[in-house]
Amino acid sequence: MTTPLPTSASPIEQLRYVRLGTRDLPAAVDFAERILGLELIGRTDHEAYFRSDYRDHTLVYVADDPAQRSIGLEVYDPETLARLGAALAARGLTVIEGDAEATARRKARNLLRVPMAGGYELDLVVRPLQSGWRYHGPRDAGITGLAGVALRGAADASDHAIWTSVLGGTVSDWVGDAAYIRFTDDAHHRIAVHPSTARGVLAIEYEVEDVDLIMQNNYYLRSMQVRIVDGPGRRPASNQMYVTFAGPDDVLFSYVCEGAAVDGKRRPRQFPRVRGSFCAWGSDTDVPEYQ
Repeated sequence: MTTPLPTSASPIEQLRYVRLGTRDLPAAVDFAERILGLELIGRTDHEAYFRSDYRDHTLVYVADDPAQRSIGLEVYDPETLARLGAALAARGLTVIEGDAEATARRKARNLLRVPMAGGYELDLVVRPLQSGWRYHGPRDAGITGLAGVALRGAADASDHAIWTSVLGGTVSDWVGDAAYIRFTDDAHHRIAVHPSTARGVLAIEYEVEDVDLIMQNNYYLRSMQVRIVDGPGRRPASNQMYVTFAGPDDVLFSYVCEGAAVDGKRRPRQFPRVRGSFCAWGSDTDVPEYQ
């Protein structure tokens, strides 16, 4: 018997993971453990899986072209997945059904892969694995879980319609044409899509316990000579405090905390595309999408 999809719910249950291609897997593994503070739970010659919370994994480094980047999104059930695949195909997108090997590597029961115009792929998965063990990183970074992903969307902002009208996301706020999109919980956003001439994943964001952990991690990163590219600061739209730093293969990472809850009743606000709309504290950045 098919379990019905709850009314008014997005077909996307939650953000699950990010998979990143890398030409130097050992260096990427060292970064994820020693710098970022994630827990390595499995490694082969080709892949390394990392935990940050109750999800089996939230980050995977794959020995592959760094242009190969995908975002894992959990879908309600196989029937919803099939309907979602048909809706994406009707929009002219290529929908690839995952074979047994690809699905097993995602640690899920069902998989559809969808290349997006922004240069990243969607992994739509059903029944991805949970972990029964408490997350414990190699250092006390204070991480509580994967919070969100910022994407370099298509320059013409065509990605927005896919994320909202097909995937069921709701725009919480706009900064210029950058959209901050939420799904089923009350977080301000889980996905941010920044129209850009560059391609792929812009930043992966991990939530930490509080402001103290933002600052402690900021000092730790500086002591390890990791390049801080944005912050510490506070985002006017989401009210998140953050610090953003450079990772391997031109992917950024952020620690975030706090942030405003959104109850779904207010309309999205429009902020101008100026630096003050990205950081209320006036911190400098060399990231084009945040300038």
